[in-house]
Amino acid sequence: MCSLSVHAQTNVETTIPVTTQPLGEVLIERRLTANAEVVAKNNSQLSTEITAVVQAVEVELGDAVTQGDLLVRLDATDVNLQWEQAKANIQAAQARLTQAELRLERANELKQSQYISADDLLARETDVAVLRADLLRLKVAEKSAARQVEKTRIHAPFNGVVTARQAQLGQLLVTGSPVLNLVQRDAAQVHAKIPSHTAAQLAAANRLEFVALDQTVPVELLQLSGVIEAQSALQTARFKPLAAVLVGQSGQLVWTVAGQMLPADLVIKRDGQLGFFTANGDRAQFNPLPEAQEGRPAVVNFTVNQPVIIGGRERLQDGQAIMIK
Repeated sequence: MCSLSVHAQTNVETTIPVTTQPLGEVLIERRLTANAEVVAKNNSQLSTEITAVVQAVEVELGDAVTQGDLLVRLDATDVNLQWEQAKANIQAAQARLTQAELRLERANELKQSQYISADDLLARETDVAVLRADLLRLKVAEKSAARQVEKTRIHAPFNGVVTARQAQLGQLLVTGSPVLNLVQRDAAQVHAKIPSHTAAQLAAANRLEFVALDQTVPVELLQLSGVIEAQSALQTARFKPLAAVLVGQSGQLVWTVAGQMLPADLVIKRDGQLGFFTANGDRAQFNPLPEAQEGRPAVVNFTVNQPVIIGGRERLQDGQAIMIK
């Protein structure tokens, strides 16, 4: 009788007291990162539109300019002469047209008295029509000459910073020769390459930041490319910085999604697997997390009301009897 009593006592299952908390209350933010850089909205190489000699360069490397500022002046002597010639041609054509119109007016008066033939009248009408068309052509040529004069003054197309100077005083530049590089200093954007499997989390992010060295700048998502790059499986995303950034800065895009990560201290290893314990009635249930890493928060895809075992989890085994305090 004594030996049977001892044997019965050794087979009594140990019940471990534990405390639980709903999964939704213990989850923390998920922090995701991607390489990013600040890109100018416009980074332009300004070139000449005519062949001319550089008369003056009004800016130097590193100068900040405002839209409309004069940057480079080219010698306008030749194009000014062409413009003057075009204006003189218009005056001559206008005089010829005026004379032809007077002759046509006189011909119409003579027609009433039948002192002019129908052929002569038609010829004078034709002369007026031809001279009007010629005057129109010359006016177009005058506008073209005026436009050539405008091209001798190169102005800043946007607010920016001069990052390179190719034009030199006295240099003969042909059409298309580069003169300056201008980088837009406002409306800069942050571009990032986002892994396609995490790109969907951008829309759900409760915080988006560009982090470079000791600077953290909040950003706003402008557009996520709908195309995945075949070799890298990345998608390009563009962001609007909500504070001042410098074009060319490199750093990381950091975005956080609330309530997706299980804290690292709740991740426990059992039989070589990482996971966490939940209460299943009066039993402890071990839930493996195949992608978890030891010492780091883990992504979980369980219902938020799942009772997670917080206190007493260190001594638990899968299926062990528990008593929730």
